[in-house]
Amino acid sequence: MGKLVIKHQGRLIDEVNLRLGDMKIGRLASCDIVLHDGAVSGEHAVVKTVGLKSSIEDLGSTNGTFIENKQVKSHELRHGETIIIGGHSMLYRSDLNLDTPAAPKPRQPAAASTNNQEQTTVMMAFAQLMAVQGPHKGKRVPLIKETVVIDNPGKNPARIYRTSEGYLLDAAAGPGEPRLNDKPVPPGGQLLEKGDILEVAGTKFQFFS
Repeated sequence: MGKLVIKHQGRLIDEVNLRLGDMKIGRLASCDIVLHDGAVSGEHAVVKTVGLKSSIEDLGSTNGTFIENKQVKSHELRHGETIIIGGHSMLYRSDLNLDTPAAPKPRQPAAASTNNQEQTTVMMAFAQLMAVQGPHKGKRVPLIKETVVIDNPGKNPARIYRTSEGYLLDAAAGPGEPRLNDKPVPPGGQLLEKGDILEVAGTKFQFFS
């Protein structure tokens, strides 16, 4: 039976053995795999295991479920693939133990916190953009992937890369292209700072870290 190796910011959180049937992943305590992460929906996704095969299905989450860098609605898991949900990564391993029957593992939080302060730290682990003006006002864009692309129809998109130095914005310069603090984005990109305003396709986003 397969398992999920769960990490947060590169730190091993837990290893969860999958069982036959459905196992929900989310922020609610009633889920089989609980992730204390503000970017995770209450019931975010479900892993379905039938026989020796497991698949993951998004449950209409706010921020989506990803396999590597591709957002998926439903996906049959293959050994070595990484699921990204919020700020957590889950490596799927299709390890098989043919000597003993698979038994359900007692449910336990994958990222259990010992106090409110620790939980808050996990929830604010990643920066985000908030639309403060324009047609998408109020929309939040958590910067949880290695690369986040902000669409700019008819022009070049804005790309934000999560690096060891911080969040690097890269965009083409020119009329209608993304702008940072009402100026063109410098060649080679620019590291974002708290409060910066990114304008893309008529929407202004403020950067929060």
